[in-house]
Amino acid sequence: MIRFISWLVFLLMVVLIAAFVSKNAEPVSIDLFLYQASLPLAVLLLVALFIGVVLGFMFNIVALLSQKRKYYQLKNKKETLHGLSGVLNEPDK
Repeated sequence: MIRFISWLVFLLMVVLIAAFVSKNAEPVSIDLFLYQASLPLAVLLLVALFIGVVLGFMFNIVALLSQKRKYYQLKNKKETLHGLSGVLNEPDK
């Protein structure tokens, strides 16, 4: 059932993107200092969206790796403290 819903959502996204592209097909001139191009507005918007998604993903990966490193540092500290508490709680001989 979940697989069916996933395919349905995917198909809906494809239809929406196709409708978006067909409604925004007029060419737009873009000037990148040394390079000038004329592309459909939809292509430029989809490229901008893709770049934004990739940048957001990269920033999230950096944050995730930072949190993961902190987690393992705290886990090691906890294990060290737990080991020391066992030594401190042993009865004297």
